[in-house]
Parts: sequence; structure tokens; C-alpha cells
Amino acid sequence: MRGPLFISKPVLTMLLSVAIIALGVFGLPVQAAAQTPLKAHLQKPKLVLVIVVDQCRSDTLTRFHSRFKASHGLKMLMEKGAYFPNATYDMLQSMTCPGHATVLSGAYPYAMGIPLNEWYDNRSQTPVYCAEDQQSPLVGLDSAKPEDGMSPRRLKGSTVGDELKLAGHKSQVIGIALKDRSAIMLGGHQADLAIWFEEGRWVTSKYYAEALPTWVKALNEELATQPKVFKWTAPGQATGLSPQGQIAREVKVDDKSALATPYGTHLTTQAAIRALRELKLGQGAHPDLLAVSYSSHDILGHQKGPNSLEMEEFTAHEDQSLGQLLKEIDQRVGLAQTLVVFTGDHGVAPAVSEAKAKKMPAGSINGKKLLENLNQELTQKLGKSREGDWILRVRSLNVYPNLKAISSLKRSREEVEAEIKAAIRKVQPEGIAHVVTRSEILRGELPAGRYGEQIRRSFVEGQSGDVIIITEAFWVDEGAYATHMSGYNYDREVPLILMGARFKPGVYGQAARVIDIAPTLTHVLGTVSPSGSDGRVLYEALK
Repeated sequence: MRGPLFISKPVLTMLLSVAIIALGVFGLPVQAAAQTPLKAHLQKPKLVLVIVVDQCRSDTLTRFHSRFKASHGLKMLMEKGAYFPNATYDMLQSMTCPGHATVLSGAYPYAMGIPLNEWYDNRSQTPVYCAEDQQSPLVGLDSAKPEDGMSPRRLKGSTVGDELKLAGHKSQVIGIALKDRSAIMLGGHQADLAIWFEEGRWVTSKYYAEALPTWVKALNEELATQPKVFKWTAPGQATGLSPQGQIAREVKVDDKSALATPYGTHLTTQAAIRALRELKLGQGAHPDLLAVSYSSHDILGHQKGPNSLEMEEFTAHEDQSLGQLLKEIDQRVGLAQTLVVFTGDHGVAPAVSEAKAKKMPAGSINGKKLLENLNQELTQKLGKSREGDWILRVRSLNVYPNLKAISSLKRSREEVEAEIKAAIRKVQPEGIAHVVTRSEILRGELPAGRYGEQIRRSFVEGQSGDVIIITEAFWVDEGAYATHMSGYNYDREVPLILMGARFKPGVYGQAARVIDIAPTLTHVLGTVSPSGSDGRVLYEALK
């Protein structure tokens, strides 16, 4: 009987060399590590521009590519940037707040502390919003209440902007978005300013400033004098990937519905341009960071879904609006001196009705009805509690039990979690792939593959539910027409583009994750990676 084959080290080295030569002869690519001359590595961009389009699924750019016309718009980014079409979020639930918190922290929720947009504190029995902070009242809104305060204090660890400041750079860090959580999470702890849109005006909080900066006040004064009606018309030059038709809508600008039109994109771009001009971003001795999130894409997407005519026409308009911002930067700073990042904070599932019409096994779970049914089932099993309902809240597929009620039982918290898990399976027999309890997570008893990894990265003790539901693919939490809150590819895949002097243009098929953005930026900027970052430097895109 023959023994194991032994290959000496010299022979193995020779065989590897022959294999590499053969790959080259037959035209197969051989990936070499990027090597940058020290002189080039030490040269820093004057401005880092981070653009996040809210609900920009990975196929948004490829589906509507033929509609992009702006000279400095999306087509330019795709052609002149290092373009990773299918970058991923590897968290359990893809949402706005954790998505934006990931982009410049490079961290998963377990490290940066933001697993959801909103969670429930079942000890104090109160809901908690990811950016709320009563110690930081709003500035610029007369009707604001103390509970309306906002800050990044719930974000754990550092961001790219924070690391610039910690390294001693006199950089300006600015966050801008219609949504408060988007501007705040991108800005990080040491942002000079974050502004967002409330009741028809740009506002901030006392975390950043005691009063609105003069340039923001001027922006608001101009808004007060603008036409009161916004007209959205589109000729209907559809690609054929969405329904044919034309758009002719009029909305009052002081109505929230206006933010689900190109008016919201216009507001965001104008605020970014004003910040660029007034703060002279990119014109100092240290790199500045301007982070801009376009929220209207998400607001409209929830109403109309990713396959609608409105979303196609809206994306074409975004191309024009982004083109205005990039052109302004080119004129004032120079794109050669700017590092541009483009990505999304999450994707989106197709609307349930559309998925069903195309024979996909889709459906929805009504959280309110589930809460009622669970309490009825648990009352039958455990009896009536003197402390109120057994389940206090079902939010974003996270189940929050009444800890006071549980403490009155002669049963452990773990046992009651198991009862809740069984009750969920009974009252909601369809559309659920897994139900996982807090105790199982802490013991490391997780579902196989991606599900388990996403739970491990996303669970935050005291913020995530004691019981978490993972739906089947194309099943969603009932609410908006189209939504996102899963770890499936339609929710987790987004485009990623890096454009600047240090990046090689081209389309990259290598695996890239959104957590890779932050360490790649800090590599170029010459600072330490953010404290909780699990990402890698996207070295294959570097010159």
C-alpha cells in the first residue's frame, strides 16, 4: 500500500511558479498586492466626500445606467471610480440607523451599539430612538420639546471623522441629511456640525451648537421665500425595467409628502453646496470630511417600491442633483484633490404584492396582531400576570417581554423565552425561518451559516429583543408598501464606489463589505482605523 505523497519545499516552490506562469500564458488574472510609493501614500486629499443614498440597492445603478446624463453624475462615478457593484452589509437587519452607523465606523452593531432604528428598554418600559438625547435639545425649531433632543451619544466607538480629529488634524467634519439619524451617525462624536430637516427648515442640536450657524439661518430664510408648490414632471423615458408612463405631480413644499419627490434631493444638494462654500471645505491645510445622505430615495421607495416608474424617474433626477454637487466640488476644490465615496445604507425587498404576482413565496407579518396573539397564548400557558401583558412590544421583528412579569414567576427568564419562541411558532406558522432567544445567543447556539453570523454581529444586550424573528425570504414586517429589515441579499447588497487619485478605475468583482469603507479611508488618510472596525483595506482598488 502506498504511503502519503511527499513533495519537498523546493519542488513545491517550482510547481507554484509554473502554475503562476501558466495562468499568465492562458490570460487568467493573477491578483498582485497593490504597492504604493511612499511619496504618493503621504499625499492626502483635501476633501473626503461621502455620499450615501438611502435605500440604494446594488442594482439601482446598473438598472438605470442608461438614464444617467449629468457630466459630473453617477455615470462619471461608475466610469472613473473603483466600482464594487455588490458590496454587502453583514448584519441581521438592514436599516437606516445601523446602516449609516456602519459606513464610517467600519463596525458591526455588536461593536458600535446600533442594532436597529428603534428598540425598547424593557426595564424602564420605554421605546428608545437610536439618536435621541434629551441632554441635547434641538436648535432652530421653536416647537421642539426636550425629548426631541438628538446626538450621537448612543454610537459606540469612533468614526473616520473622529480619527482625523484624534490624530490632531484641524479637519472640519460635517453631516447633512433630511433624516436626523443619518446626518448624526455619519458625523460621529466630534463632528463640527450635523444638520437635518424638521418642519420645513434645517435644524441641529445643542450637542453641536448653541445657535444655528449664520449660513444655516440664511438657508432657512431662503426656503421661506421660495415657491410654495413644487412641480415634478417626468417625460416617461423609461428603460423598460419599470412601468411606462409619465409623471406630473404638484406638492406643497411645507407638506411632508414633498420630501418623497425630487424636492427633497434638491434641498439636500443645496445644503451641501452651501456648507462647501461657507465653510470653505477642502481649502485648508488638513483634510475635511463632508458626509451627505440622500433620504428622499428611501421615503419614496417605501411608498412606491423599487420597481416603480417613480423610482426610476427619481433616480434619474438624483443623477442630475449629484452632478451639481460634484461639479461645485470640482470647481472649488478639484476632483483630483477629492476622495469620493458613494454607497447605500441598505437595499430593499420587492413589494409583497409584486413578488406574489411573479410567483415568489412572499408574505408579511403584522406586528400588532402578533403582539395580541402572543399575549393571548402566553396568558393561557402562564396565567394572567399582575404586572400587565407578558409581551410589551413587538418592533422590527424583535420581541420584548415584560421582565417585571417574568420576575414574579417561579420560572427562569430562559424558560419563559422558550415559551415565547414556541408561542410565536404556534400563532405565526407561516413566513418564519428561525426564532432565536437571548439565552440561545448568549450560549452561542445559533442557526447555521449566514443567519448565525448575522446574529452574532448584530445582537446588543438590552437593546435587541429577548426573542428575535428571522423571516423567510421575501417575507417582511407589515407596514410600508415596500420595506427592508432583513439580512437577505436584496436588503444587504449596495453599490460601493471609491473615486480619487489613489484609486484605480474599473469594475471590481472581489467581495467588498461596507465595513471596508472606513479602514480604506483611514489608510489613505494616514490615521488609525476606527476603534471597532472589523473591515479590511480594499487594497485591490488602490494605485
